[in-house]
Amino acid sequence: MYVQPLESSLSANSASSLTGTLDGEGVFGEGPLSGSASAAGDNISRFLPPSGLDGSPATMQGIFGSLMSVLTQMMQMLQSMMGYGGGNERFFANATASSKGDPHLSFDGSRWTSMASQPNLLSSNSIPGGFQISTQATPPNAQGVAWNQSATIALNNGATTIGLNNSGQPSISNDGQPVSIGAGQTLQLGNGETVSYNQNGSLCVTVQNGAGGTITTTLAAQGRGVNVDVSAHEVELGGTLVQGAVETPDAGTF
Repeated sequence: MYVQPLESSLSANSASSLTGTLDGEGVFGEGPLSGSASAAGDNISRFLPPSGLDGSPATMQGIFGSLMSVLTQMMQMLQSMMGYGGGNERFFANATASSKGDPHLSFDGSRWTSMASQPNLLSSNSIPGGFQISTQATPPNAQGVAWNQSATIALNNGATTIGLNNSGQPSISNDGQPVSIGAGQTLQLGNGETVSYNQNGSLCVTVQNGAGGTITTTLAAQGRGVNVDVSAHEVELGGTLVQGAVETPDAGTF
């Protein structure tokens, strides 16, 4: 609350004069002000907020709206730092994961089948800018079987993508611009992140953080689909593979 300082000291007489100007109902009731209303008004006006903060509903709504916006941004930042952005991520010293065939999913020994596209197959906020693998499934055939038509890795808040389709064609994009890569070539993506296009047609992507955490992902076209293999160390992980392993332990072998 803004309080404008008095230009002169408040004497006992002036204080008593002020208190004498108001009757019992003059402030909170409906009764009129008694005595010198103008004198009381002059003193009370000293405590009004400065121009622009008039206490009106519109002004207060604007203030609280701004505060809520700031608090929302802070919560999003905290969620990202704590690893909740990818969906209740958990820390793993070592973990292996895959999506292969039609497609069979696995995570640290748990195995199950899901022939649906996976927009968040595996993710990690332990990597600066985030890390996420997504797969797009083919339409099911007459027997209801589907494969990974393509697999894509997103980095740097989605600004960098590395993908491979089931024809073995790689695609790399950085800030919306395509990046070419030749067989046997390795590209530096920045922040210690690399992508290698192996002679056998597979893509190997390695990302890391400053705390020793690493994730290595290999995308390879095989048969009718794209196989995804992941090896992770000292990072938090979330996504379908992690959640599926929790929900369907010992789901059988394939």
